[in-house]
Amino acid sequence: MPREKQKRGRRAQEKEKQEETKRKREDEPEEPAVKRQRASAEIGNEDFVPVDFGEDDAVEPTNESDTPFYGLLDTEEQDYFSKAAEILDLNQFQDAEERGIFVESVFEEAKGKELKIACSQSCSRLLERLISLSDIKQIRRLFGKFLGHFLHLVQHRFASHCCETLFTRAAPAVNHKASSKEKTKINAENEEQGDLSLADMFLQVVTELEGNWGYLLTERFASHTIRVLLLVLAGEPVDISSNNSVIASKRKEKIGVASSEAQNNEVSSIKQRAVPEAFVTTLKKVMSDMTSGLDDTYLRALATHHVGNPVLQLLVSLELSHFGKSVAKDSNSIIRRLIPEDSLDEGTQSAIFLAGLLYDPVGSRLVETIVRHAPGKLFKNIHKNVIRERMSSLARNEIASYVLVRVLERIGRDDLQADLDLIVPEIPSLIERSRVNVPKMLIERCIVRNVDTKSLAKALEASFDSDPAVRLRQLLKVEEAEQPTEEGTNVEKPDGEPEKQKQKKASPMQIHGSLLAQTMLEAPGPLSGLVYSGLLATSSDDLVTMSMNSTTSHVVQKALTASTSTTQFRRQLIPRFCGHVKVLSLDNSGSHVVDVLWEASKDVFFVKERLAQELADHEYELRDSFLGRAVWRNWLMDLYKRRRGEWKAKAKGAKDQIDSAKSIEQKEPVKSKLDLARERFDNAERASKLKAGRTSPATK
Repeated sequence: MPREKQKRGRRAQEKEKQEETKRKREDEPEEPAVKRQRASAEIGNEDFVPVDFGEDDAVEPTNESDTPFYGLLDTEEQDYFSKAAEILDLNQFQDAEERGIFVESVFEEAKGKELKIACSQSCSRLLERLISLSDIKQIRRLFGKFLGHFLHLVQHRFASHCCETLFTRAAPAVNHKASSKEKTKINAENEEQGDLSLADMFLQVVTELEGNWGYLLTERFASHTIRVLLLVLAGEPVDISSNNSVIASKRKEKIGVASSEAQNNEVSSIKQRAVPEAFVTTLKKVMSDMTSGLDDTYLRALATHHVGNPVLQLLVSLELSHFGKSVAKDSNSIIRRLIPEDSLDEGTQSAIFLAGLLYDPVGSRLVETIVRHAPGKLFKNIHKNVIRERMSSLARNEIASYVLVRVLERIGRDDLQADLDLIVPEIPSLIERSRVNVPKMLIERCIVRNVDTKSLAKALEASFDSDPAVRLRQLLKVEEAEQPTEEGTNVEKPDGEPEKQKQKKASPMQIHGSLLAQTMLEAPGPLSGLVYSGLLATSSDDLVTMSMNSTTSHVVQKALTASTSTTQFRRQLIPRFCGHVKVLSLDNSGSHVVDVLWEASKDVFFVKERLAQELADHEYELRDSFLGRAVWRNWLMDLYKRRRGEWKAKAKGAKDQIDSAKSIEQKEPVKSKLDLARERFDNAERASKLKAGRTSPATK
């Protein structure tokens, strides 16, 4: 009897289930698509849908007629643009001119297909690269192609990133005026947008988006582009790469080309710019339109919305920084609607609102922005009525501690002393849980405000072991730190570049411990003494291991160069590096310590000579290494071998410079041309008076 045909294997069974589910889904009746409601000019903002805190904040417009379809690239076009992207990735152009010709050729091929490319999953990345390498003429041309389509492009998953890059690159050139020759060429290419400047194009973008701000605030893709547009209108730096930036999300893909032109373009975009007067008026109107359709309840709801919160942060900071601190008294201002009461006593609506945001991972960022930009009177009320009574709790909390750090940055000397007394009892528990951002900021502000840090030093000393060496290891998390690589792993590649050492990535706790130790070294008195005593109690082998570690080596460098570092300390520490200079010079982190030793050993010259002789004994090993050659050059070893006397003079350069400065001061100062002219004028006037006195009748 023949067997029944069966598919074997787990994959075949899963495929059968998927096909069956698909068939069931196709058989079900299709529900009518719900069109997103928008605020229109005729109706006002009555149709605005409040912020939805459900499963997904980004409601995609499901009506097919609402979102235009610009078409798809055919296979040949996709192949061409994929190859162009590969060429840009390789970046093997001879010079900038050759790269510019290639970029222009790609733009020529993309003519008429710009919107298709922007909406393409693979080719939109290429368009971002092209924009980052484009000149003003190409930016204007592409901007003109996008005009009339921005409302749909800023909401598109891929095109929104192209709009961000376009706004960022066009921002530094808003005041650029095209020459008559450029205008003629642009008019020939595009008669409609040829006479528009970049400033006019930005204003036209605002006109296109007008009436839709309400839902764009919480749109998943559009909100990032809206933030960039607001910063451009305000003339603020547009720094997407910054960690503190509220423009792009942390998951934003970094797309660019490693070139000097692209770096210059990036630098120009993070500088504050002068903008046309029309931008200021437009910015004020846009900010008013964004929030006028929201009542106070929904405006506060944006504070805890993970898409709307960054936009609200930006609106608050721009309002307080661009329209004066007095705007906080205006009942229609954003900050006043968020915090309506002048007094923030316990139980008031504003105090409850701020207290609820302190421990929220999203809302706490808005409190940071308010603390940083609020007028003095409002900040003092927040500090007195909301922060101080929760000081210990805020310091212990992982989220709220960042708000406390912002508060500590701004308070005065007396308030800092009072807050220090409240936080010091919590120091041991903070150190135990490796939360060092609050102690680190306390030390920094105490140094700036000249506040005594003895109580803070005692609390930190009690948080660690009594043995100085063990205490330093606990502070720097040396047991968990990365292990140094074996000697010889730092081998040079055939093209002359050194290979990267294979080291374990340092954990955040190790990095924060190193930063805390470096901050302690800046504080005079017992705080820096805790680190200095630990370094002196550390054995030579452990000191070398620390110097070859990517995180702890910064502490060794800081200890040798800090203003609190004494000659007595350096005379005890520097000789411990003798016998290990060659190993350190061939290490990625250790080579920086050897470079620092050149300056640190200026007042212990006999040790500097021993270190230099050790480098000379291993000349061939150093010259065979990229890092070793850098150390050889920084220590002037060629001069050491050939002209020892001249090398000694440079090695004692600090003392010679002081002596030469004193000798210059003892010399008669050189008179300027103005002083010489005044002296001649005085002599001539004195001579004329003498001559007049001799010939006067009284003297006869």
